[in-house]
Amino acid sequence: MKHVLVLHESLSGNTKRLADLVAELLKQREAIVDVQSLRTFLNEPKARTQMQLEQYDKVLIGTYTDDSHQPPELIEELLETYDLTEYNVATFGTGDTQWGDSYCYAADVVAKESQSKDPVLKIEQMPAKTDLETIIEWLEAIGSE
Repeated sequence: MKHVLVLHESLSGNTKRLADLVAELLKQREAIVDVQSLRTFLNEPKARTQMQLEQYDKVLIGTYTDDSHQPPELIEELLETYDLTEYNVATFGTGDTQWGDSYCYAADVVAKESQSKDPVLKIEQMPAKTDLETIIEWLEAIGSE
């Protein structure tokens, strides 16, 4: 994985922190990484962002799951606007395990809609040092070498 786009949708800042950590770990593996909020990405003209997506070897999409246990609006907009099956997508999410089956549900939805064959990284709330090994294992599983 040489050129990676990390898109994130974050409400409390947890998913953004995870996106930044993932980006830093990828840079340590000598990847060229661009990090962008989903809002910023979706505010650009579609022709431009579609061309931009084609430049990346991998697109990582991070999200939270909203209080109604659904993907946030911007994730829904992304899924309605782009055919993510055309890109090499992997997903990650932050959530709260007390939500049971809805834990990181939005990340699962993006993985399904993009037909990603990669595992979904799920982190309880804010990423901590104890999550580092899990994140590194996920990066290895999605082919960050």
